[in-house]
Amino acid sequence: MGKGREFIYSRVSTDGQSVDAQAIALSRRYPCAAMVSETASGGKVRPMLDTLVAQLKSGDTLIVAALDRLGRRAAEVLTLIEDLSERGVILISEREGIDYSTPVGRLVTQILVSVAEMERAMIADRTRAGLAAARAKGVKLGRPRVIKQSTIDRGVSLVRERGFSVARAARDVGISYPYLAMALRHQ
Repeated sequence: MGKGREFIYSRVSTDGQSVDAQAIALSRRYPCAAMVSETASGGKVRPMLDTLVAQLKSGDTLIVAALDRLGRRAAEVLTLIEDLSERGVILISEREGIDYSTPVGRLVTQILVSVAEMERAMIADRTRAGLAAARAKGVKLGRPRVIKQSTIDRGVSLVRERGFSVARAARDVGISYPYLAMALRHQ
């Protein structure tokens, strides 16, 4: 254990469930630890966990029944593990039997973080490849144009053919000055 404080975090997903089983098992093993419990759906909202994590300091220990109590997605849990590790907070997960303050626990953390990093890089590569393929097929990416092309063309025509100022042409056709100025640069 660390020199700091010990906290047990237990969570269940629905109101029909109880944190009692987690809390009793963990408090027997770690009788001096403060207990933090909450009922939170599988979504991202875990206010008690967020508050607890924000208050943890180097040397403190966070004890959970299982890693899945910390989040729904692996990447989310790994990000939290990495954050705790960088801050010097010890994480103990009972189900997985891992004490992240030990050499084996640190090795497992490094492997998990490396896998998550690789996964993020692969997702980014696939996203870039998908966008490039879509562009090559002529798919228009980004937000759809709200202003009709005919309105933009009228504004450009007023400036170029009739000598209107950009401000006046924009006002006359009902678009903003910056938008018309941008359209003039790109046409």
